[in-house]
Amino acid sequence: MRWLSCAFVPALILSLAACDSGPEPDAKQDDAAAKAKAEEDAKKAEEEEALRKGLEKKQAAEAAEKAKYDAIADVVVKAPEKLPKDLDTACTELIYIYSDWVKAIYFDDDKYQITFFDSKKENLGKVKGSCAKLDSVEAAACMTEVIKAVTAEGAYTEAQFKLLQAKPDYLFDACVDKYAPGK
Repeated sequence: MRWLSCAFVPALILSLAACDSGPEPDAKQDDAAAKAKAEEDAKKAEEEEALRKGLEKKQAAEAAEKAKYDAIADVVVKAPEKLPKDLDTACTELIYIYSDWVKAIYFDDDKYQITFFDSKKENLGKVKGSCAKLDSVEAAACMTEVIKAVTAEGAYTEAQFKLLQAKPDYLFDACVDKYAPGK
């Protein structure tokens, strides 16, 4: 029996030593996994914060740009004191001065002007067709007033013309929204 107890003690020591060293690597692996997860979560949170800030910055820039357009629209988007007698007259008045709009808005874009004026008759026909589709004397007259206001001598700076050049239909769309909603 003594022999058995002598063999049992070393076996017990070995099994205890094996039990002692077993969980330690698992705990280290768990700690490493938790640390990696925490780092990943922190990185993800940083990326989300950067995206949120970028979106806020973009929205603020868009709002500032819209405010600039709206400031111009508030001044020039209006119907004339005396409206033309009918839609055909209003659209004819519009195409009569539309070339001035092209010259003013595209003052530094020779290619656009050449393209427009090379096919002037066709382009003005498209403008008149679009005007007629509005079916609104007020909207057509408003567009004519916009062109008169924008092309008036010294009315706007080069920077404002560049702004309008980026969205040339903004003021016309404002006329449509105001005088022919839903068109």
